[in-house]
Parts: sequence; structure tokens; C-alpha cells
Amino acid sequence: MKSLKRIVGICSGMLLVLFFLVALACPASAAGPEVPIKVFLNGTALVMDVPPVQKEGRTLVPFRAIGEALTAEVDWDGSAGKVTLTLGDNTAQLVIGSKTAYVNGKATTLDVPAMLVEGRTMVPLRFIGESLGASVQWSGELRRIDIITDSEYSVPRLLSQVMVNITVDHLDDWGQVLPDLRQTAGSDDDTYNYYLKLMAQPGIASKNVGIVYHYVGMRVVDGPVEKDGITWWKLEGHGKSGWADERFLTELEGEWDPKVESAIAWAIENIGRTDYSYKCLGFVQDAYRKGGLTLTGLPGTAKNTATTFKAESNKDKIIPRGAAVFFDWEGTLGGVTQNYGHVGIALQTGKYDEIDIVSALEEVSIDSVGYFVYMDMDYIGWAWIFKKN
Repeated sequence: MKSLKRIVGICSGMLLVLFFLVALACPASAAGPEVPIKVFLNGTALVMDVPPVQKEGRTLVPFRAIGEALTAEVDWDGSAGKVTLTLGDNTAQLVIGSKTAYVNGKATTLDVPAMLVEGRTMVPLRFIGESLGASVQWSGELRRIDIITDSEYSVPRLLSQVMVNITVDHLDDWGQVLPDLRQTAGSDDDTYNYYLKLMAQPGIASKNVGIVYHYVGMRVVDGPVEKDGITWWKLEGHGKSGWADERFLTELEGEWDPKVESAIAWAIENIGRTDYSYKCLGFVQDAYRKGGLTLTGLPGTAKNTATTFKAESNKDKIIPRGAAVFFDWEGTLGGVTQNYGHVGIALQTGKYDEIDIVSALEEVSIDSVGYFVYMDMDYIGWAWIFKKN
């Protein structure tokens, strides 16, 4: 992105900053129920000949597979339909069809009994795991169950909503992605637009099925998977899906709004366009509309829009990702000199001097709010210029 190129340039001699000073002339989904349930033991995926099933909100698994995974002694009494699992000093007993089970001889009531599913004996996973001294954690969004027997193991933190984040730490002095990261990320030299590669499967040898640009928000629907020394998460959003390198992901702050995220994605995918030159408000309007948001009755300039939507009242408040951010800008267009103002879309949640915006200068680009202030475009404030849910 241009903002990153500018930062890199500052670090290597201010060359790119000077370039942009000359160039500036601008006014104004979660995993669905069809996804199979995955079971992990201390982070290692368990392979079962019969997949887990859910009954009344409880997950059942093949009793022998889970018993062997936990290194428990397993006994099956076919005549009584009784399963017994023993691990150390702990013993769990269940009878097919009965909600009464026994832990070390003490009766307990199950929500769902052991049952036959397609001829296989299935037992409630949480009951078995906890009866044998394990901890069991369920992630509904990832449809993942973690069984933990190792006290030093911690379940990876769920990144349900993430932003692709290619920082200066990932770039060399010339603004190029570092060589050891180019297998999973890259840049468009014509637009300075950085991107993360999406792979068909976890692993650098897998097929590249698409890209996601820097700053675009995505939903995590699967993972993590360790492959090639990289932690991979499966991302979905904006018609794209694939496995991505965790090193380029940052958890989004604030409320997830799919329409706002789609608007941001469209805006970033149009980095470098020149047909929005001197049309910053039109660009922002088009981005919101492409995201599925409804806009009505906006004034003709960014300055008037800022006044109408009382952006100044939010000047000292944290700017939320996706909001319209306004500045003063006085210039001459069509022979008329006035304060036309300038507007862009916030790409992070934070204070005005901490975030970047995507907006139409001479071309669509990404720049820091501080950069506009440096260019004597005073910060007015921010506003939602559509009806926010």
C-alpha cells in the first residue's frame, strides 16, 4: 500500500515521502453445520473411521477410537450393551440407550446416552474425556473439539474475524515482501497493493486459489493447521476462500459488519484507479453501495456531508473501522475556490492519528490520517453516513 511504501521510504531516506508530496493534488460467514466436526488431542487431529455426530447438542464419537486415543483400556460387553473405559484410577461405564452412566462406580445422568449409529457404538465425548481426567473444549464456530491431557498445552486462540495485515516488519527497505515470506504473500508493483495468498490446502506447495489484499477483513472458518513451519487458518469472505499464513493476520477490533467489510474490500480492490480523481465523496459512496449499504440525500461535497452528519461531534472519539473520516480541504475546481473537504473510509479502529484511510486523491490510495494533517488538511471528525444497524 502507498502508506506502507511511504513508511518504508521514511526509514530509507524519505524518498517516497517526497514522491507523494509532489504527487498529492487531491480535494476532496462461520462454518456452517455441514462442516465435519474435528477432534484434537493436545493439538493433534484424531483420525476416526466413523466421523463424530451431534445429537441434541452433544457430540458422540466411536468409543474404541476415543478410548485408544486417550490410551485407556477399552472393554465391550455385547450381551449387556455396556462400554467400560479405564485410565489409571478412573473408570467410566455406559450402557447403550441408558442416560445413567457410572464414573468410578458413582451414578451420573447423561444428556444423551451412548447409542448405535450406523451399527457403531458411539459415546458422548465430553463425558468420556472428563471422566478420564481430560479437559474438553468446544468451538462452535470452527466445529472443533479440543481434548487436553497435557497441562502445558493451550488451545489456540480463536481468530473468528481477522484483517490481513502486511506491516513494515514484513517488508524490505524497498517496500517488497521479505524473500522468506514471498511464498505466502506478495505485492502489485503498479499499485503498491500488498496481498496474502489463499491456498487450496494448508502448505506452501498447495495450489494458489486467490489473494486477499492488505486491510481486508475475513472470517476464519477452519484451523489452525501446522504445515511447513507455518500456522494456517482457512479464511472466507467476499466470494473468496482458502488457507492463509497466520503471520499476516490480525484480529479485528470492534463490531463485525459484513456490509461494511464488503465496502472496504471493494475500496481496496480498486487501489490505483484514477477515474475518481477529485471525486473522493463519490468514491466513498460507491464503496458503501458496493457493500450493500443504502445511502440517501448526501450533499454535493465532502465538507457539506461532514456538516450534515455532524462529524465534528465525533472528533475526540475513537474512530471505528469502516466510518467516513472527514478533513478540510480548500481548492479550486471549475474556477470556483472553496472548502470542498475530503473524505475516506477508516481501515482500523483507533484514534485519528493512529489509523489509515482509503480514499481518492489523484488516484485511489491508502494513507495515514496523520499524513493528511501534515498536508494542512485539518481533521474534522468521523460519521456513519448511512443507517448503522
